[in-house]
Amino acid sequence: MRKELHKSRAKLIFALALVFLTGGIASAQIQAAGGGYYVAGYGRVYGSFGQASVAQSQIYDKMKAEKAERQAAPASAATSDQKAVVLPPTVARNRGVFRPDPKVETGKLLADNLGDTPEEKALIKQIYSATKAGYEKEAAARGFKNNIAGGLTFFTVAAATVYHDAETPGDGAVNDYFKIMNGALDEIPEFSAMANKDKQGFNNMLIGFSGILLATYAEAKQNNNAEMLTSARKLAGMLIEMVLKTDPENLRIEDGQIVMK
Repeated sequence: MRKELHKSRAKLIFALALVFLTGGIASAQIQAAGGGYYVAGYGRVYGSFGQASVAQSQIYDKMKAEKAERQAAPASAATSDQKAVVLPPTVARNRGVFRPDPKVETGKLLADNLGDTPEEKALIKQIYSATKAGYEKEAAARGFKNNIAGGLTFFTVAAATVYHDAETPGDGAVNDYFKIMNGALDEIPEFSAMANKDKQGFNNMLIGFSGILLATYAEAKQNNNAEMLTSARKLAGMLIEMVLKTDPENLRIEDGQIVMK
C-alpha cells in the first residue's frame, strides 16, 4: 500500500511536469531550457533578488535549528505533583507572506535570462505558466499560498527528488517541512523588510526553477535518456547550492521524509 501511495505521488509530480511536453515539444528544446543548465543565466535571475539572496545565506542553518528545536521540545512538562503543563505554542510571524501584484512578470525574467532563441524563451514561459498554475492550486489547498515558505518547500521537494532520483516525500512530510521553513523564515528579520513585489518575485523564481527541473527530469525519465537525467541532476545540485546554500548531499528523501544533514 505504501509503495502504491509513493507511486501515486510520483505520477502527480510527473503529470505536472509533462503538461509542458504536450504539443510536440522537441527534446532538444527541453534540454536547452533546463538540461544545459546555463549557470550564468540562473545566477543572474537569482541575483536579481539581492535582499532575498542575502537572507537565503541563513536559511538552511535556521531550518536545521528549527527542526532540532521542534524535535527536542516535549509536548508537555510535568511538575513535582505530576500535573501536566502544556507549553505555549509558537507564534508564527509569517515573514514570508506577501500580497501578490499582477504586474510582476517572472516568466519574462526567466525567459530573457535562460533562453537564447525565441523558441527557447517561449518554452521557458510555457513551463513557468504551467508550473505556476499547478502550484497555486496545490498551495491554496495546503495553506502555502502567497508565502515564500511554500515556494521553498516546493523547490526543495522538486530539487531533492530530481537530484537523488527519489520517490517524492509523503504529504505529511511536505506539510511538516513547510512549518519548519515558515518558522525558519520568521527567524530572519530581512524577510520582513522585503517589499511585497520582491517576495512575490523570489517565490515565483523558485516555482520557475522547480518547473524547469521537473520538465527536464520528466522528459529524461519518459525517454530513458541517461544523459539528460545526468544533466537534470547537475542542475538540481547547482540550484540547491544556490538557493539553500548547502551541499545537495545534505538534503535527502529517506523513507518518505525530507532529511536535512
